[in-house]
Amino acid sequence: MVVLWSKCFLCSMRCFSSLSSTFSLQSLRFLQFAPLSSSSSFPSTPSLNVVSDFLTKECGFSSSQVTRVMRRRPDLLRNKSDHTAREAIHLLKDSGFTDNQLKNTIVNDPSIILLTVDGQLKPKMEVLKNLGLTPGIISHTPRLLSFSLENTLGPRIAHLRNVFGSNVHLCQALKTVPELLTNDFEKKVKPKMEYVKNNIGILEGSTTFLRVLNAVLGHSFETLDKKIKHMASLGLAEEEILPIIKSNPRVLRISTKKVKENMDFLIHTAGLMPSIVASSPILLNYSVEKRLKPRYELFKYLRTKQQSKRLPNLASFLKLSEKDFLKKFGQYDTEIKSNDHTIS
Repeated sequence: MVVLWSKCFLCSMRCFSSLSSTFSLQSLRFLQFAPLSSSSSFPSTPSLNVVSDFLTKECGFSSSQVTRVMRRRPDLLRNKSDHTAREAIHLLKDSGFTDNQLKNTIVNDPSIILLTVDGQLKPKMEVLKNLGLTPGIISHTPRLLSFSLENTLGPRIAHLRNVFGSNVHLCQALKTVPELLTNDFEKKVKPKMEYVKNNIGILEGSTTFLRVLNAVLGHSFETLDKKIKHMASLGLAEEEILPIIKSNPRVLRISTKKVKENMDFLIHTAGLMPSIVASSPILLNYSVEKRLKPRYELFKYLRTKQQSKRLPNLASFLKLSEKDFLKKFGQYDTEIKSNDHTIS
């Protein structure tokens, strides 16, 4: 009897060991192929709770939009009521948000539907409305509604109003550069405003000030200094560089490689003086292959055909709008292309 019991026990242990090994192997295989991202445990279509149910059935959010909302604010899944979300969305609709603007706002910043209407959301909407910001602008920068009115949004607006002089001018500035309110104000916006005023010498609040500020916001001070030094290394005098930036702030957004290519072509191939390039900085924006080189070849071609009396200077020729260029010189442009004629 003891021997029989022992055999049964050993048999059971072997079976358990076999099952355990199989289970362990399957577990390892699962872990090997299971995604490891933080969102891997989140279903592609979240189980509906009161908030996601409200967004889907009453607000027309797609399942993918609801998924994005819940991934960004998973605490919404624990909500037992849709009251706050319902009130927030009703306020946005009453404020003139279209369905698409509303969805874009909530998907990009779901924390908005966690804000109380009377205490948080409505006062911010009134401030932004008084500034002249439309639902279209707010929907592209929904973080404006998440900031604290007392500690963040209010002080930033007050400071910018002092810079630009009025709500009307401030609204125009924010339409152009919404980052003035959304970027880190103390660490990024204020220092860049000081840089434009003191280093580039532009009066605060002017149109030029705003255009240059828009160009420098995306760069570190180190990068800006490198860009300016690079332009100096290409033959531009220091007193020529700042006027270039003032009249053509986009030059700060152009890669140093492109600036070098354009300067090399304009100075060493086309024969323009650096001072002429400095007085026509738009030339640095154009494509060498698509604009500067073809027009330069046509310019040389027209000079050989004794058309020089009808020609503007080279810089003006290169800057002509496409419409005026085709109107005045389109027939010659077609002629040179059909003959595959290149002047050496």
